[in-house]
Amino acid sequence: MVNIFPRIPFSKFKIGKWGSKVEDQKWISSQPIATTTAAVMQILATVPRIAYCRPNLIKHSQSKFILRDGTLVKTWTSPFFRDDYIFLADPDGKMIYGGCVWKHKEQLKDAIELISRRFT
Repeated sequence: MVNIFPRIPFSKFKIGKWGSKVEDQKWISSQPIATTTAAVMQILATVPRIAYCRPNLIKHSQSKFILRDGTLVKTWTSPFFRDDYIFLADPDGKMIYGGCVWKHKEQLKDAIELISRRFT
């Protein structure tokens, strides 16, 4: 079998910020993570199959409530795929954490209720 693709040495590959990564940079918070926010992130990590999401999706979300440390909890449901998103944002609206769930929506809603009871 003949390989029609030439071998490219790894030294030729360049890694840099371009495309969506540059746009995402303006949506990411640079503030340190507070203890309350870290505890909320641990609760969200228990939701099955939660995946990180792109920071620029926070612009579609709506504020749900504010934590004791001033962190905003925002949610959004994608109109096309019906995915549920949760974001933790600093007071400026920049993302600290972003997660997405497709199948386990009820567990995410339960986690959001637990967070609102414990940390607001």
